[in-house]
Amino acid sequence: MKTIELSISDKNKSLLTHLQENGEFLPAYCAGRGTCGKCKVQFLNNIPAHTTHDAAFFSAKELSEGWRLACQAYVKGQFTIQIEDYEEDQIQAASAFNLSADKSVSNKFTAADTVSDSSSKSASVQHISMQPSSEKSDSKIATAPSSSTHNEISSYDSLALAVDIGTTTIASNLIDTNQKKVLQTITSINHQRIFGTDVLSRIDIANQGRLLELQRTILNDLDSICEQFQLGKDITKLSIPVIISGNSTMQHLLQKLSCESLGSFPFTPVDISMHSYKNMTILPGISTYVGADIVSGIVACGIDQKEEVSLLVDLGTNGEMVIGNKDRLLVTSTAAGPAFEGGNIRYGIAGVPGAIDTVTIFDNHPAISTISNKKPIGICGTGVIETVYELVKEKIVDNTGLIADKYFDNGYPLTENISFTNKDIREVQLAKSAIRAGIEILVISYGIDYSQIAHLYLAGGFGQKINYTKAVGIGMLPKELNDRIISVGNSSLAGAGMLAMNSELSHRFTHIPEISEEISLANHKAFNDLYLEYMSF
Repeated sequence: MKTIELSISDKNKSLLTHLQENGEFLPAYCAGRGTCGKCKVQFLNNIPAHTTHDAAFFSAKELSEGWRLACQAYVKGQFTIQIEDYEEDQIQAASAFNLSADKSVSNKFTAADTVSDSSSKSASVQHISMQPSSEKSDSKIATAPSSSTHNEISSYDSLALAVDIGTTTIASNLIDTNQKKVLQTITSINHQRIFGTDVLSRIDIANQGRLLELQRTILNDLDSICEQFQLGKDITKLSIPVIISGNSTMQHLLQKLSCESLGSFPFTPVDISMHSYKNMTILPGISTYVGADIVSGIVACGIDQKEEVSLLVDLGTNGEMVIGNKDRLLVTSTAAGPAFEGGNIRYGIAGVPGAIDTVTIFDNHPAISTISNKKPIGICGTGVIETVYELVKEKIVDNTGLIADKYFDNGYPLTENISFTNKDIREVQLAKSAIRAGIEILVISYGIDYSQIAHLYLAGGFGQKINYTKAVGIGMLPKELNDRIISVGNSSLAGAGMLAMNSELSHRFTHIPEISEEISLANHKAFNDLYLEYMSF
C-alpha cells in the first residue's frame, strides 16, 4: 500500500481528479462514474460519509475502516489516504513481433518483451537484430547501456525512430536504416492512464476541457523515451525520421485534435490520413475505431501483399479486426470491453508483477502462477481467460455461464483473498461473444468459409500471451482456425519500423485504407443473433 498526504481546497473536484492532477494512478475503467469499483482508497483520518456507490463495492466492515471510491469522494481539508501500489512501471508491454510460423512473409522483427518505465533510469535496453524469417532466428538480445548501441550505428543520419502509442503502453524502436536493424527497444507506460484506462475515458476527459493535459502527458512520455535513446529531450525537435503508429484516439490526443466527434455518432475523426505533425509522420487509419495500429499490422503481416485470405484480430477493449488479401479488406471493431485487461473483473488488474496469469484446476484444486512469480494481488486478462476455461472444463460453471451454487455468493476462490465471481464470468461472456460474433460477421461478409482462411493473426500484448487453445475452448476464437492461429505480438510497432527502414513502403500504408471497407456491427442484422449465440460456453 502507498500512503499519500493530501491538502484539498476544492470540493468541486473528486478525489480521483485530485490524484490524477498530482500524477497518481488509480484504475478508472468507468471514467469516474462509480460503476467499476476500481478506484479504491482508504481514508486514515477525516473519513467522509459513504455513498450508495461505495456501499455497492465495500462491506460494512470495509466502510467503517474508511474504504471509499475516489471518484465519489468530494472532500475538503487535510487527509491521509492509502492506495494500492500497482507497480505501473512494470506493466507487461508488447514490443516483439514474430511471424516465424508463417513462411510467406520475408521479414521477422524480434524485440525483447521486457518492460520498463521510461521515467526510470534503470530502464531495460535491448540490442535487436532483424533477420529474414527462418526456423531459428539469429537475433541476439542482450541488456547493455544505451551508449554502447550508439557506437554500433553507421551514422546519426541513418537513425529513425518508430513508435507505437498504445492506450496502456508505448513501445519504440531505434532503427539504423543503413544496416536495416533495430538497435534498441524501449517500452514505457502511457501515463495518460491516470485519466482513464480506455479510449472512451480519454475521449470523455478530453471533451471536458483537458485535451492539453492529455497531449502534454503523452509528449512527456515520448520526450523521456528520446532521452533514454540519447537523442535529446524533445521529440518534436529530432532531426531524424519519427514514425508514429497507434489507435486513432491516441493519435488525436498526441496532435491535440478535437475528440468531440470521436465519442458520439457518427464517430467522425478529424484527420486519420497519412500526414506530418511537426517532425513526425502520422500513419493512416481506416476509421475512428480501426486505426493506424491495424493498418501497420496489415503491412507487418503482409496481408495486403497476399493472394490468400487472412484474419488479423487485436484482442483489446475495442476488438479491432480485419479480413482480406491484396485486393480487398473488410474491417470492423467490436465493443469487447475491458475484461481482457482486468477491467470490470472483481479482482482484475493490469499485467503487473503479482497478477495471476495462468490457472489450472484439477479435482477442484486451483494451481496458479503470477507475473514475475510475485505474491498474488489480482488477476490479469490471460488469467481471466484461463480461469473461465478451467471452471467450465471442471463443470463448476455450466454452458450458460452459471456458477455452482456453493460459489454463487462469494465466487470461486483462486487464493485466500482472490476469487472469481459469477459477475466476472458474465463480463467474459460479453467480451468473448463480441469478439467471436465480430469474426463471424467478417467471414460471412467476405463470402468465404473458415477453410479458405490461411491464418488468424492475434496482435497486441494480450494476443501475444494468451493460451489460444483455452481461448478456443471458451468459444472466443473459432475452433476451425485452431491450427492456423499465430500470435504475432506488436504488429503496430513492426509496421512502423518497416516504413522507417524503407520509405518506399508508404504507398502500402496509403493504399490499405483505399481498399478497405468498414462493416458496422451495430447495423448488421445478424450480429445480435450471433452475439447471443456465442454467449454460451
